[in-house]
Amino acid sequence: MSSYHSCKTDHSSLYRYLRLAVNLLGFCLHRPIPIPENPRLTSQNVTVVIPSVQGDGGELWYTIRSILATEPYEIILVTVEAQEQQAKKALKELNLSKVRIYSVSQPNKRRQMVRAIPEIQTDITIFADDDVTWPSTLLPWMLAPLEDKRYGGVGTNQRLRRAECPNLQQRVWGYLGALYLERRNFDCASCMFVDGGLPCLSGRTVAYRTSILRDPDFTYEFTHEEWLGQYQLNADDDNFITRWLITHGQKISYQHHKQAEVLTTLEDNPKFLKQCLRWSRSNWRSNITSMFCDRHIWT
Repeated sequence: MSSYHSCKTDHSSLYRYLRLAVNLLGFCLHRPIPIPENPRLTSQNVTVVIPSVQGDGGELWYTIRSILATEPYEIILVTVEAQEQQAKKALKELNLSKVRIYSVSQPNKRRQMVRAIPEIQTDITIFADDDVTWPSTLLPWMLAPLEDKRYGGVGTNQRLRRAECPNLQQRVWGYLGALYLERRNFDCASCMFVDGGLPCLSGRTVAYRTSILRDPDFTYEFTHEEWLGQYQLNADDDNFITRWLITHGQKISYQHHKQAEVLTTLEDNPKFLKQCLRWSRSNWRSNITSMFCDRHIWT
């Protein structure tokens, strides 16, 4: 019996190290799709949609300013009705151009995203969280894969935006959050090189062709997805869209480059563990759906 368990352990260890070696090779060899010399798509082909419950606050407006610095066609902020007037008041006081505000009755990220889609006037839509910081060089890198019409979605690498003057607890939790994001960057880059796939196009900042989002079938399925046939999902929006692209024959890309690196925030307190639990549940739901419902990965 002990010999059997020893054999199993040896095989398991061998698999882990083999997988690590393959991933390291893939990560080192991965290269982002380069920016073309004469791009067809520019920042003026991009509308940025930001779903936000609060609709106001220093962090949100810091995010919006960093996005405006990349010169998109416009930003659409979708909040809830209770915060709409406050958001419009803050927008007027800050005198920020190229920002429109809409609302939905209740907080629901998927319905907030869908609310913006009919208002979009550009070929490319980028969804962004309300706590990200964009580099001014981001858009050309995100648009480069979309020059090829076979591509329907593009993600980018992310790094933690650390707290200013953090205390010891914030340093510890911030370190764990930074590790999580770096490991995700590593996995995404290596997977993209090995087989052109990804665990998920992260919703923190992700670009799609607007024509895909306008499909009535997409809108219905996106806002009516259920788990186990009885629990309607509000979370997992990025997992759903990633699966939709794959099952509808769209290629996806991941632009791992310093000039395409988005900064984001994570909880820097014990709530970080709840975030990890939520991500874990989301991954399990999406993976099971991919394997046993969509089944596209088996074809």
